[in-house]
Amino acid sequence: MSQPVLVVAIFLSVMIFVMGVLYLLFAPAKNRAALTRLEVIRARAREMAYGSQGSEKEISLLHRDVLSHLPVLDRFLSNFPAAVRLNAFIQQAGMSISVGKMLTLIGLIFVGICAVGFLMQRNMVIVLLAALFAAAIPIAVTAVRRMIRFSKFEEQFPEAIDLMSRAVRAGHAFTTGFELIGRELPEPVAGEFRLTYEQQNLGLPVKEAFQNLLVRVPLEDVHVFVTALNIQRESGGNLAEILDNLSKIIRERFKLKKQIKVYTAQGRITLYILSAVAPCMLVFFSFSNPDYMAPLFDTVQGVKMIVAAAALQLMGFFTISRIVRPKI
Repeated sequence: MSQPVLVVAIFLSVMIFVMGVLYLLFAPAKNRAALTRLEVIRARAREMAYGSQGSEKEISLLHRDVLSHLPVLDRFLSNFPAAVRLNAFIQQAGMSISVGKMLTLIGLIFVGICAVGFLMQRNMVIVLLAALFAAAIPIAVTAVRRMIRFSKFEEQFPEAIDLMSRAVRAGHAFTTGFELIGRELPEPVAGEFRLTYEQQNLGLPVKEAFQNLLVRVPLEDVHVFVTALNIQRESGGNLAEILDNLSKIIRERFKLKKQIKVYTAQGRITLYILSAVAPCMLVFFSFSNPDYMAPLFDTVQGVKMIVAAAALQLMGFFTISRIVRPKI
């Protein structure tokens, strides 16, 4: 590569990197949103009636959900279903970062590691693999936070159903139970039910509010709960008794999942150890004896062996994961 081209490439990379960092630091976080124009109109009416300070919490629930703070990037990302799915994935994790910021962070990590590897004159195949692995870290962190949040929701969900059942027995509407859950119980179950209550309270049909709850919390227990409420609203029946039975079933299912988790603990520990041994040994020998590991990085056969080992490692990880995490 000629020197002028190299200078231009370095200049563009630094400029893109700086712009990305500035965007991450100074772009405001996005707001969680409801979905209809009617809600926006109602929100503006409430703002006019109560002032800009009286209903700030309600207003924040009703802005249109955006994928990026930059309008051009928002319009561009909205054309891609993958960006919309990533936005739902981030919301399910309870994170306030926008899709634009997430993609910018991933791009900065990837470009940064590639630039460091290029300056150190390392094998570009290894550098690209390392950059892809590091760029996937934000998605992995989001996935872990999503899993932890859903686990907390499953644990709190039976108590929320019991509270709704008591509210129905006391003569309140079942939507009032949503409000009580939003006030009395901890996060994340309180926030999801509070948002559902606010949506139907501001004019969104109850069935659509339930559907939004399913989108935000796509768990089987929530699906059964929403289905039971919809059927009861259409055909009637003793709602308190239905909620009691549902709470009992969900508790038994949750207890069974915990028992299975105990029985598969040894398999999960084996999974983590086997997954960590190879990367840890690679890093250890790379620092302790670089000359011994040099052929693995500097030859075509060595690079092929690394790629094959990584592929087999991933196959083994996902295979054991399916075995130790049966679907209930």
